[in-house]
Amino acid sequence: MPFEREADIGPGAAAWSAIGIEFAIYVVLFFLGGKWLDGKFGWEPWGTSLGGLLGACVGMYMLIRRATRLSR
Repeated sequence: MPFEREADIGPGAAAWSAIGIEFAIYVVLFFLGGKWLDGKFGWEPWGTSLGGLLGACVGMYMLIRRATRLSR
């Protein structure tokens, strides 16, 4: 029956969906690293702020790099 067809999402759908998860992992890891530095050296709140910002920058760089590769 025509209403029972399966969705065809293509072979690259898993790779495309992993891009957002990878971005979030970079942000969280750098944020936690900054939080650890805050506790270790007493830099509060600079370690967590800079860690989160650096994680977002690295995550964005990796996101653009991977998206460029996948779109080819």
